[in-house]
Amino acid sequence: MVKSIKRIWLDVLTPKQAMLFGSMSHELMLHDYSIILTARNYDYTIATLKQLGVNFIAVGEYGYDLRSKLIEELKRMSSLLDIVNYFDVLIAYPNPAAARIAFALQKPYIALTDSPHSEIPSRLSLPLASAIVTSSCIPKKMIEQYMFKEKTHVIQYNGVDEVQWLKDFKPNKAYLKSLDLDEYNYIVIRPPEVRASYYKNGIVITELVEKLIQYFIEQGLSVVYLPRYNDDVITARFNSVKNFVIPPRDVGVKGSQLLYYAVASISGGGTMAREAALIGTLGISLFPQKLYVDICLQEKGFPILNASSFERIIEKVKESLRNVERYKKEALTMLKSLEKPVCGVLKAFEILNII
Repeated sequence: MVKSIKRIWLDVLTPKQAMLFGSMSHELMLHDYSIILTARNYDYTIATLKQLGVNFIAVGEYGYDLRSKLIEELKRMSSLLDIVNYFDVLIAYPNPAAARIAFALQKPYIALTDSPHSEIPSRLSLPLASAIVTSSCIPKKMIEQYMFKEKTHVIQYNGVDEVQWLKDFKPNKAYLKSLDLDEYNYIVIRPPEVRASYYKNGIVITELVEKLIQYFIEQGLSVVYLPRYNDDVITARFNSVKNFVIPPRDVGVKGSQLLYYAVASISGGGTMAREAALIGTLGISLFPQKLYVDICLQEKGFPILNASSFERIIEKVKESLRNVERYKKEALTMLKSLEKPVCGVLKAFEILNII
C-alpha cells in the first residue's frame, strides 16, 4: 500500500514566523510532507521568505488599529479560503483567521507559541488547537489557561523557537560588506511593536530607543535599524544621519550573520535579543515585562537581559565592547544541545496520527 503524502499548511504573519516556519518547511519536506505556505504582507516578512528560498503565496495586509485589524483579518480569511483548497493539518502561531478555517474544515491545528502574554490571539486561537507545541521554559499552566484541555495536547521541547533556524549556524562576515559595516563596530536595534494588541508603554520605549541611537552615533558606532512600520518616527528623525543604516525592506536582512558581528542587539521585543544571545552576542530586550524564554536562556548562561534603564543598557554595551567575543564559543556549544521546535511538531504528528 502506497503511503499518501500529507499536505501541511503553514501560515506566516510576522518576520519571526517567516524564519521559524520557512526553516521548518525545508525540514518537513525532508520527511516527505507536501507544504503550502501562505504569508501576510507585513514588515520584513515577505523579504525573509524570499531570502530563505521558500515558495509561498502572499495573502493579506496588516491592520494598524483595532477596527482595521478586524477588517484585514476578515478579508484575509476570505482570501485564504480561496487559496488553501486542500490540506491535512495547519501549523501556525496563535492565528485567529487560520485557526478558524482549520476548525471549520475539521482539520487539526498545531499551534506553536512562546507568547502566553499575547492574550487576544491566544484566546481566539488556542482553544481550537489539537496540539500546542511550546518551549519547556514556559510553565504549562500559562498555556493551559487558554486551551480546551479535554481536546488539546501540550508538547514541550527543550529549546526556544529561534533554535529552529540557528541550530546549524556558521558565521560568515562577507554579508557585512553589502551594508558597508565593520565587524564589532555597530549595534542592531529593533523598535517596539507598539501596534500589537499586547504591547504597553510603547511611547516610553520608543523615546528610549531614540536616546540610545543618538548616544551610539555620537560614540562613533554605526546603528543598524530595523523598523516595523512604514511611518516609523525614528526613521524620519535619523534617516539622513551618517552611520544610521536601514536594510531595504524588499531585500530583508540575514539576521544571524548581522547579529553575530554586532556589539549588541537591542530590541523592543524578545526574538532578536534571543537570536543574538544564542550565538554569543549581547541581547537586550526592552519588552515591558520579563519573558519566560528570556529568563530561561539567561539561567542557561546565554548573554541576554531585560532592561529599561538608559544607564543600565549603556553599562552592558560598554562591557560588551571591552570583550565582544566573550560568549561566542560557549554560546554556540550550548546552542547545539538545545532542541528545535520541529521536534515537538513531529511528536504532535505522531499523537494526532499525521504520518
